[in-house]
Amino acid sequence: MSELKNPQEQGTENPLEGLDNVENELNRSAEFVEKNIKPLAIGVAAVVAVIIAIFLYRSYVLEPREQEAAASLYKAEGFFARDSFQLALEGDESMMGFLNIIDEYGSTDAGKVAKAYAGLCYKNMGEYEKAIDYLKGFDRDDKMLTPTIKGAIGDCYLELDKADKAIDFYKKAASADNEFVTPIYLHRLGETYLKEGKAAEALKTFEELKKKYPNSFIGSDADKFIELAKSSK
Repeated sequence: MSELKNPQEQGTENPLEGLDNVENELNRSAEFVEKNIKPLAIGVAAVVAVIIAIFLYRSYVLEPREQEAAASLYKAEGFFARDSFQLALEGDESMMGFLNIIDEYGSTDAGKVAKAYAGLCYKNMGEYEKAIDYLKGFDRDDKMLTPTIKGAIGDCYLELDKADKAIDFYKKAASADNEFVTPIYLHRLGETYLKEGKAAEALKTFEELKKKYPNSFIGSDADKFIELAKSSK
């Protein structure tokens, strides 16, 4: 990823480059299954890079409020990137935090992204109910970003021992039906089924992953999970 620049220095460039940390965070959150299921982290960065590139290069006209919101978002994102989640949320005397940005600019693109960041901050702080509330507030209709938010909500429900709701959101995330996002969440869905002792559902999910997305970095490794699901029945 290229180094972030202050949106005030970018002219007409898209000021939401901080989204790379949102995507990276969303795709780090699946490490919850039994020790014999190895998380497939290799290749996630490449997939995320493509998702972000597509999103960032969609052009739109920046209004003054959007520019102001994006400048504030940039500063708070810097603290998020350094894992200073409380400061990123609440800000200080020198900057607005994500919560302030939501209050002041909630209807702008940057304000909507701030909701995703706030949800991820709370998720990292272990406040999963709050995380879910803010992540659900991210209402952009984007074929790639929206399902990753749904997947993060699923992760929060799993942490709250609400596997049924987690499964529902993993299904929603996987319904995007594209070669970048869907394989990730089909895999997480299958993992969760296995963890819940639902081997038949897991087998069906992993077989779907292999059939529809055999060339994805996760799909190419589906056979071992299919065998694991079979052995668990």
